Amino acid sequence: MLEHLKRYLTEHRMQLAKFATVGAITFGINFSSFHFFFGISRWDYRVAVSLAYVITVICHFWLHRFFTFGASEQRIFHNAGKYVLLMILNYALTVAIVGLVVELAGLSPYLGVIASTVGTALMSFFVMKYFVFKSNASWQSS
Repeated sequence: MLEHLKRYLTEHRMQLAKFATVGAITFGINFSSFHFFFGISRWDYRVAVSLAYVITVICHFWLHRFFTFGASEQRIFHNAGKYVLLMILNYALTVAIVGLVVELAGLSPYLGVIASTVGTALMSFFVMKYFVFKSNASWQSS
């Protein structure tokens, strides 16, 4: 099992590095947006998380579509529909994790944003690679 994981990581190291790079960029966008809405504008943390999430999702989709998975030749609606399903799941997890961190643990919403990012990142790579941006010649545009 460990050998299989090692081989997978070796074979996909460039794509994983791109995924991590986009992840770092979009985390910065998310955290900065959240700080603007929550820390500066003083909006409720749930509203701030939601608005920051929308901004981040747009950037996340385009960066992964073009840079990480090289799916720019695929039809946009093919990718976008599947991506929306992933983002609904990620949004539910994000709101739940931030809520747990704030309401149950009594910690800062900022820590909730960090925890939710970690919680959704690993799952997202595999869902995007094998579902959202999966290469299939019949879905590609001419």
